[in-house]
Amino acid sequence: MQNAPQISCWFLVVGLAAAVAVAHEGHDHEPTTSVQTAFSADPKPGAVTGSGDFVFRYNAELSALPAEIAAGIKDAHGGFAKGPDGAVYFGLVRTGVIRIAPDLKHKTLLSKTKAVVTGALHNTTYVADAEGDYLVLSDPELGDVDFIRTDGSDIGTLGKPASVDGAYRPTDADVASNGLLYVCDGYGSTKQILTADPKALAYGPLAFGGPAGKGRTPGKFSTNHGVTFDPTDDTLLIADRERQWVQRLSLSGEFIEAYDLEGGNPCDVDFVEVGGERLMIVGCLVGDNEPGLVQILRDGRVVATLRPAVDLGLDVFRHIHNAAGIVVEGKLYVLCYGWNPGCFAVLEAVSR
Repeated sequence: MQNAPQISCWFLVVGLAAAVAVAHEGHDHEPTTSVQTAFSADPKPGAVTGSGDFVFRYNAELSALPAEIAAGIKDAHGGFAKGPDGAVYFGLVRTGVIRIAPDLKHKTLLSKTKAVVTGALHNTTYVADAEGDYLVLSDPELGDVDFIRTDGSDIGTLGKPASVDGAYRPTDADVASNGLLYVCDGYGSTKQILTADPKALAYGPLAFGGPAGKGRTPGKFSTNHGVTFDPTDDTLLIADRERQWVQRLSLSGEFIEAYDLEGGNPCDVDFVEVGGERLMIVGCLVGDNEPGLVQILRDGRVVATLRPAVDLGLDVFRHIHNAAGIVVEGKLYVLCYGWNPGCFAVLEAVSR
């Protein structure tokens, strides 16, 4: 999940002067050495990726991470969440929760509590709530869902539901307009979307989905890897990874329509508004016989494909586990989160 619902082999290349800071356990550090994590040799000079209205270059300054955060990036297996103030959050396994400032320059280690460093820290969700905003982090390693405040303090944990007999390995969650938390058991045995009350930290009776057969099966999933609530029509978008499409479902699980990812294996969906239009940004683990990529969709159709490894020479991006669109001073940026090995990059639009 990406947007805030309303209720809603690492490699060191040292020396770029990104403004970075680290804060944890109640104190701040001065800016530290910055680290590039997306390539093992210098990327292609002047290279771009994409097409048409959506052409991007690698922004080295904004891609730099503080050394304390970069030290854990090789194990990255998560995704981005966007807050209403423009900040971006992501979980980093055995490191903690990271906050990226709205200008994309400052990166902060927000939390190192036991609840968020002992598990896998998969996709992250930002929930705007009248009683205090919070983050939801699905953990497929420990089989639970963690809730923390945006200051890094723990709220609680949602464990395995009694209705699941086999392995429970949640990969993503999002809160919809009806107040329910929708949880993807993407790596687990059920391949279902389960629901819970995020205030009571208790599961409810509504669940739907299940394993897909051969080929694309509406309402069923190969790996239901990501869920994103769309507030414009009160629906859910489910990234059905191995079937290479995104399914749009009602809040009760009825299939509405789907979007073809044209050879990409989608991990999650992000929405971004720029230039008077609303785009879908979809990070894809791999493409057909090629490394990970990012698909940009306009009106449900792919209009540009970003290939960080192939086009830009960011060779650590063998797999793209998540992507998010961010607008800073009217310009579109795409944040990329790699897995196996983990890495991080910011791509900057050059044609818009």
